[in-house]
Amino acid sequence: MSASGHAVLRLLNSPLHGLLSGHVCTLEYTGAVSGARRSLPVEYVRDGQRLLIVAAHASAKRWWRNFVGAGRSLTVTLGRHAYDAHAVAIAPGDPGYSQALAAYKRHHRAPQDADHRLVVIQLAGG
Repeated sequence: MSASGHAVLRLLNSPLHGLLSGHVCTLEYTGAVSGARRSLPVEYVRDGQRLLIVAAHASAKRWWRNFVGAGRSLTVTLGRHAYDAHAVAIAPGDPGYSQALAAYKRHHRAPQDADHRLVVIQLAGG
């Protein structure tokens, strides 16, 4: 992770988290291949009990690949509160993509990059 990513994580875990926590959350997951525990700050849009995340320039990134297919469990920290959740990465043309993108666009502009994936996170209990 970059130095700026580490700085964002420190801010999200501090009393000043409110500066970012309305649109940035922390994903904690175990890598599907490496088995290593990862922690990653990402921008999100909330749609009820779902979080929608755009992984722009997806071919240059690896983190979202952990959630392809059936997806996997993870912990999401929103405003310093941790939630159990399940994430699935979807691409244009995949089942549910159009609905997830429409929900995303209700809160944020659509991804401009054709090389993207949507990561749909369902918070537990929702």
